[in-house]
Amino acid sequence: MIENRTLQDNSDTRPKWFNSPVSFYEGTLTNIVEYIPEFERRSFSLRQANNQHTRINERFDTIVRRPFRDDSSLVPVGIVSKEYVLVPHTEVLNVATKAIQSADIDKADVRAELKITEYGERMALSLYLPERYSFDPGDGYPLSLRLECFNSVDGSTRFRTLMGWFRLVCSNGLIIGVTQSDLRRRHVGNIRIQDIGTVLTSGIQESDKEKSNFERWRKHVVRRDRLNLWIQEKLRKEWGFKAAARLNHISRTGYDADVLGPYKNNTPLTIPTRQSKRVPGAPNQSGNLYDVSQILAWIAKERRDLQEQLKWREKISGLIEPLLS
Repeated sequence: MIENRTLQDNSDTRPKWFNSPVSFYEGTLTNIVEYIPEFERRSFSLRQANNQHTRINERFDTIVRRPFRDDSSLVPVGIVSKEYVLVPHTEVLNVATKAIQSADIDKADVRAELKITEYGERMALSLYLPERYSFDPGDGYPLSLRLECFNSVDGSTRFRTLMGWFRLVCSNGLIIGVTQSDLRRRHVGNIRIQDIGTVLTSGIQESDKEKSNFERWRKHVVRRDRLNLWIQEKLRKEWGFKAAARLNHISRTGYDADVLGPYKNNTPLTIPTRQSKRVPGAPNQSGNLYDVSQILAWIAKERRDLQEQLKWREKISGLIEPLLS
């Protein structure tokens, strides 16, 4: 069964991807394809009106979404160069499905999550591996291993596939910190999306190493004075005043906060805030490096733009590095 978790169009919190509204669907590898449109490339030209003469632009093509579900229209979604390689979202799904099966994983045991823009030009596909690949770092909130694929048909983003961990309790995501399990390709030449299989295999092999890292983070005590200094210097510099103030509040209470101000003559530790929602899985008092990493993952997830979410997630390991020494 497919679940549509699209937020209302008039919601101020509806996620976007480069300013395009995003819809969410969950299902199996078999039925998620129903929500992925097909595309084709056509000449870049104008429809003739009033007998005006028009010429085809010889340097570019137009990417067009074919009629999809209840919409019988053709929709142009982008203009690309002649060298651009169109990689259909459905092909990414097919290659990922084959990679899952080649890893001796029953595709029926894999949960698929699809995030797709309004006209389908950008897609984020998450495949959650079976429970036997999950891991409880010791706090009672398991982490699920997942394969993520990002693709665009309009040249707005590179094709990318990576392995990461997903904290089930609060939808937090952490990227696996190994080079072999992260692949990026521009849409030119031989893009080799078949390497999804290599990323999956490498990520599974390296997952034990990542589990050890998480266990080490949970045992690594972070004193409050050390955390305060890191918040005011490292985090404020990298993620800004608001994120630093929010992390300070979450680490002390387990609740997120709205920053009220004034900023003048205040620091992320002293600025007035208003307590907001409970952060699932966060302790009332954060005392170790793993707690800090999960708060960072929460703040990254709260970014409205999907591309920003991914960018912020990637910085987490580097951000907490000073707290390890």
